[in-house]
Amino acid sequence: MKNFVLSREVPMLVEARARKKGFIPILEVLIFFAVLIVASSVQGIPTAIVTGAHVLNKVSADPAFLSTAQTLLNSGDITGYFDHIMKLMQDLPSWVTIVNLFATVLSTIVVILFCRVIQKRRYTSLGLGLRRAVPEYLLGAVLGIAMISATALLGVAFGAIKLSFAKFNVWLFLLFMLGYFFQGMSEEVMCRGYLMVSITRRNNMWRAVLVSSLVFSLLHLFNPGYGILPFINILLCGAVFGIYALKRNSMGGACAIHSVWNFFQGNFFGISVSGTGAGENASVMHAEMLDAPKLLTGGDFGIEGSIATTIVMAAALVIVLFVLPQRKEA
Repeated sequence: MKNFVLSREVPMLVEARARKKGFIPILEVLIFFAVLIVASSVQGIPTAIVTGAHVLNKVSADPAFLSTAQTLLNSGDITGYFDHIMKLMQDLPSWVTIVNLFATVLSTIVVILFCRVIQKRRYTSLGLGLRRAVPEYLLGAVLGIAMISATALLGVAFGAIKLSFAKFNVWLFLLFMLGYFFQGMSEEVMCRGYLMVSITRRNNMWRAVLVSSLVFSLLHLFNPGYGILPFINILLCGAVFGIYALKRNSMGGACAIHSVWNFFQGNFFGISVSGTGAGENASVMHAEMLDAPKLLTGGDFGIEGSIATTIVMAAALVIVLFVLPQRKEA
């Protein structure tokens, strides 16, 4: 039970409390969403540019497209018109997704600037200190690989997934790997380094972990296939990441687990990442979802919405609570 007792004197929390007093959780969450809107808007600029270029290219290659759209609009078939227009957004090439992953750097910068300028916090209070950063990241990467591999293998054992090796583009694979490095870091800095730590400035740590995990799960609300079990699983993910970061006084390990989980899920096992799809032409393996109950396959949300993820994340939560030692040095 010794490791279950999490000291409030985690160095990055002490640092955050010393700068500026926090607010009640609901106000912290409202401020978080305001910051999120700004960060997402900035992040969306590069994606909008490359998506627009892709759409224009598709339209120019198909002169009949605009003619059909105009005919539908003139006939008053608004539903048909929008369905026709939305076809342009289907089957976006991998490079659009890669640009979006890299663009998460911009949202990370916005969040860090908010914490530095408005909250007067140092980088260390965000868990971004450089001391032991590399060992912590490598440890988290190993744990992340173990967790997603266990989840995928459980899916195979449950008869929900069939895995086979596939031909893939090595360069796309490497670009996805680097892109997910930034994407995982961005979400961890946002939800844990910023939100969770901000809440602890005035509130109990366990409340901060719970609230930030709830917010993290609800951020997936509009992903395809999101429901009760995906909600629970992502909530468990958030709790694991949050407690891990607090135990290690660093965001490095949590960032690594998050990034590696997404990357290996989509670009090694070829499984849809949170319902958003797998890495096109950039996955080592191909995952075929078999005719099995949604409880086992996760449905449109992918394996993260299955009981396999529930089992693995529940086990991971027990480990970070009762086994993972707490680092006390800054």
